[in-house]
Amino acid sequence: MANLYDLKKFDLNLLVIFECIYQHLSISKAAETLYITPSAVSQSLQRLRTQFNDPLFIRSGKGITPTVTGINLHHHLEKNLNNLEQTINIMHSSSLSKKFVIYSPQFATRLIINELIHSLRDESDIEIEHHDILISSETAENILVYRKADLVITTESINNRSIICTPFTTLEHVLACRKNHSRINESSTIDDIIQEQFTFFLTENEGIKNFQSQIDNALINRNIGFSSDSTISITNIIASTDIIGVIPRAIYEYYRTSLDLKEINIDFTLPSITLYLMYNRASLNNNAFAEYIARISQNII
Repeated sequence: MANLYDLKKFDLNLLVIFECIYQHLSISKAAETLYITPSAVSQSLQRLRTQFNDPLFIRSGKGITPTVTGINLHHHLEKNLNNLEQTINIMHSSSLSKKFVIYSPQFATRLIINELIHSLRDESDIEIEHHDILISSETAENILVYRKADLVITTESINNRSIICTPFTTLEHVLACRKNHSRINESSTIDDIIQEQFTFFLTENEGIKNFQSQIDNALINRNIGFSSDSTISITNIIASTDIIGVIPRAIYEYYRTSLDLKEINIDFTLPSITLYLMYNRASLNNNAFAEYIARISQNII
């Protein structure tokens, strides 16, 4: 029986990259085959060299040639990888995995439920696991490359040949306050509004920070009264205090009646955020996953 703990400590993706280099005797061709960058292949090879304490490949003329250790590693891998590939091919015709993992921004959860999770619920025996990508320490690209999620939705597009990235939807925003705000009314001017305290969404996400820069240009020198990395907390603060803030329209429409929110009329259009849907290209080899993507693609802009 395999020692799973030891295997967990070893990145098995490195062996796939090694075998691809061995087959092509070229880092650039291996990168092209695996739809990753030559730099990523070189970094993976360097990690393997450290693991085996051997260069594995050496320069030979204009190309590379395997060392004795590299040849032995290939012989051991060849049969095992072929068996693994056969197992995967058998599974391609099976249903979706019992656990389906989605990473997305918390503020987009309403859209995720409406357009993604409802589609998944057609398969009633699937367990859906959701994570807020904005509080994850990893990038969307790494989450997919290392198979930590089936779908990722984020605010930035990715250029990676092994990952399919398409626009999913556009999030419009509104400037909101509580319905009985003591100072904000129909006659309030932008000068009146800028005197109020505002909420601020805490994040290091570049897509949202670019959006916030546009808000800064529209509402110059606004005074921040409450900051949080939770859209729900921000919405509740707007509903229960005189602090006002910019929130996604989908959140506003969902909570405006129950929380007594109102939209503040302004004479300019707030910027929007484009969300991107991403998944591994290889996942389309699973017929059930491909059918699922086809269903939700009807909702993609």
